[in-house]
Amino acid sequence: RVVSITCNNATSNDSMVAELVFDLPSFEGEQDQTRCFTHIINLVAKSLLKMFD
Repeated sequence: RVVSITCNNATSNDSMVAELVFDLPSFEGEQDQTRCFTHIINLVAKSLLKMFD
């Protein structure tokens, strides 16, 4: 049983999660998808650092 999937914010991961709903009956799609918080923090930090380039 898949309880949750943690992945970054890539669009391909959203597509994968949408397809898993059909292959894994217990998987509920976006409700069971967790975005990687450290990836989000990394994206924010990079965006902020660009202001100083």
